[in-house]
Amino acid sequence: MNKGDNIEKQSFEIIDAGCDLSMYDDRQKKVVMRLIHTTGDFEFADMTLFSKNAIDRAMDALDRKLPVITDVNMVKTAITSKYLDAAGIEKFCFIADENVIEGAKREGKTRAEYSMEYAAEKYPDAIYAVGNAPTALLKIMELHKEGRINPALVIGLPVGFVMAAESKEMLTHTDMEYITNIGTKGGSPCAGAVVNALIKIKAGI
Repeated sequence: MNKGDNIEKQSFEIIDAGCDLSMYDDRQKKVVMRLIHTTGDFEFADMTLFSKNAIDRAMDALDRKLPVITDVNMVKTAITSKYLDAAGIEKFCFIADENVIEGAKREGKTRAEYSMEYAAEKYPDAIYAVGNAPTALLKIMELHKEGRINPALVIGLPVGFVMAAESKEMLTHTDMEYITNIGTKGGSPCAGAVVNALIKIKAGI
């Protein structure tokens, strides 16, 4: 075991000893521990939420090599490429796509929400990971209600004080499979961490 792996192992031992994760099953626990490790915040032990079949749907999506769609490039960057490459999974973010920039301006929408519309046309059944923009998460729910998108899993972890907590609460009342959290905390590293955890679970590492 190299020095970096040893530090990570020690970190996870500290996390396991430092909080009560008994409400989660073994696979959910790995996701929550990765969130705590990424943020240094033990509160994720009490505020991370999973829909009933979230992990199973994620494993199925990874089996089918479905891509991961992110709301911003920071989430895309936070997803470790070597994990995705090993699994044969692609990751996409369309927020800087010229068509998205033009379309958002034309329709008076945020680029984050318009990028979800753009992605839905190409990848309606992908894994969607939102770590920054509540408008993206709200758009996913709108598209789902309209029957234009049916994600394998929605990782909804936008951060902030304007509709972040509210959008995550709304997600828990949909029939989509989700991983999210309560409150204003979250962010791009969190969304990336969840994807990384799911890929490691799938790989058995």
